[in-house]
Amino acid sequence: MINRKDVIRMKIPFPNMSSDLAVDSHMYICRNGSYLGRQTEYIKCQSWKPYMLTSRDINHFVDEEPDINRNPFMKKTRIDCDKVFCTSSLVYPDSMKTTRRPDVSEDVMQKVESELLDDGYAQNNLNENELRSLNPVLNMI
Repeated sequence: MINRKDVIRMKIPFPNMSSDLAVDSHMYICRNGSYLGRQTEYIKCQSWKPYMLTSRDINHFVDEEPDINRNPFMKKTRIDCDKVFCTSSLVYPDSMKTTRRPDVSEDVMQKVESELLDDGYAQNNLNENELRSLNPVLNMI
């Protein structure tokens, strides 16, 4: 079972099935556990790129250096705190967790929560059938 702070790899159909997020797997931090009948929220992580120094695409974020004591990232990573991705009828198996380290530290999670709550964030409900077609290991509750 996936719990708060766990990091998984998956493809998501956002904003559509042909987007970069649907074509390539990305890492996502679980904001709350995936329990039966409960909405599960994920926060996107992406490799940091130089254009991010001047870009205003993401207003609220946490940048993390690779550090096995804090996170599973292999490169500098930006955690996007402007939006969360939500599902309510899916079970996420442990096999989706990152292998280097399965979660982020409590300190990282607290920074992410602070950024999420600072100015509000967008909730994006994902099409669960499309999400399952991109990630066949997912099952419906």
